[in-house]
Amino acid sequence: MATSAAMTVSAPIFADDTTEVLNGQLNLDAAISVIANGDTPEAHTATMTAIGMANAVTGDFATAHDVDSEQTFSGSVATSATTTAGIIHGTAITTSSAIGNSASLINDETMDATASQTALDGSSVSSTARLNVSNYAMSSVTTATASANAYGSVSYGGDNTLDLRQDSGADVSADSYVLANGGGLGWSASTVAAANGNSASIEGYYMYPSHIVDLDQDNRGNVGASASLEAGGGAEETQIIASANGNSAWMQNENGYAHMQGSQDNAGQVDAEASADIGNFDIDVVTLSAEGVGNSAVISNIGADAFMGLDQTNDGAVNAATTFTGGAGGVALASATAFGNAATTYVCSECPVTAYGNMNQTNNAAISSVVTGQMTSGSMLSGTATAIGNSATFQSINPYSSD
Repeated sequence: MATSAAMTVSAPIFADDTTEVLNGQLNLDAAISVIANGDTPEAHTATMTAIGMANAVTGDFATAHDVDSEQTFSGSVATSATTTAGIIHGTAITTSSAIGNSASLINDETMDATASQTALDGSSVSSTARLNVSNYAMSSVTTATASANAYGSVSYGGDNTLDLRQDSGADVSADSYVLANGGGLGWSASTVAAANGNSASIEGYYMYPSHIVDLDQDNRGNVGASASLEAGGGAEETQIIASANGNSAWMQNENGYAHMQGSQDNAGQVDAEASADIGNFDIDVVTLSAEGVGNSAVISNIGADAFMGLDQTNDGAVNAATTFTGGAGGVALASATAFGNAATTYVCSECPVTAYGNMNQTNNAAISSVVTGQMTSGSMLSGTATAIGNSATFQSINPYSSD
């Protein structure tokens, strides 16, 4: 049985002349299923899209706003998109997206937001994207994304204060496949799988926005991303990318103060796998990347100071694996990267600005990275495997400096 309730209230707050939005959403024992299948012997373009969410709230504000949102989900969200074709003369785009709780906000002026997202233990979020080609596809993009909790905001000005709480006990998986065993992949082919337990994305542009973010992310579910490609012939530019994160927080800001504090705790296993098996890839360049991270946090700020102050604790095993098998070909570049905890703070300005930090990182789990590559012949075969328990990076760069 699936139940849902949503309430949105807008009313003037006379004390500070803002508008308040209250959102409450509850979807228990959800059974969200989305399937998009397409089949064509021949076409110029083919596009298949599957999108599924248990709870979703969106807001677009031209004036100052206060936002308070609470979302809770249990059950399952499963999406699948499949494109089957003989010949695609142009582009084949296959996209699958599954999210338990989704919040998306856009504001032009000041915003104070409090957002709480909970994916209860035992829930599942899964996304699958497939491209099946019997002859050839000149260009293709095959993408599967999945998140138990996802918050995203874009600010175009004002002083923004965000209080974000994300808690997930859901298992999350994203799987992307390209199968062209008897055919080829023409000019370009991109295969991407991205899975997150908790994900927060904060952006600020244009009218000097500032952000102060208080973040609390807690993930207990297993998170896996798998991207694979099998083809008789590769594309001139072929990309296979798999990314899996227990907790992920990313901030991109311009010309305003950027500040992130709080905690990230991951106890779920994180697996990222990228693989390719290509017969003849002659002059092609094949790039494979698998990245698994227990807790990930990034601040990139232009023109103003930035502060990163997080407690990151990882108790879940993290595995990244990349495999390439090829016949006669050109260039194959393979990488696998695994982190228990990773944090990066970067600022760039011609004026004196600083990347500040107060980080505490603890990793208590096994971190594994494996790259395997082989081909019959070619101009280059390169592999890089990296595994790091804790990593913290701070950079302040003047683009006009000669140093």
